[in-house]
Amino acid sequence: MNWFWLNIPLDAVFFLAMTGIPLWLVFKHPDTGPAPRGSVRAEAATPRPAALAAPSQGAAERELVGAAR
Repeated sequence: MNWFWLNIPLDAVFFLAMTGIPLWLVFKHPDTGPAPRGSVRAEAATPRPAALAAPSQGAAERELVGAAR
């Protein structure tokens, strides 16, 4: 019966670690939700369309020629 009571503190340590660490992470980095419109955070979070250049015609031809070899 003594072995059972020796396991209780070990169980308590593991239980506290499994519940305490995630709770600590949640409290450390809370989810703030969406920023109000017009705020600096909202403007920084909105994705802006990237100015991507279309691939040149020469690159497409080189790719086709390389595949035929």
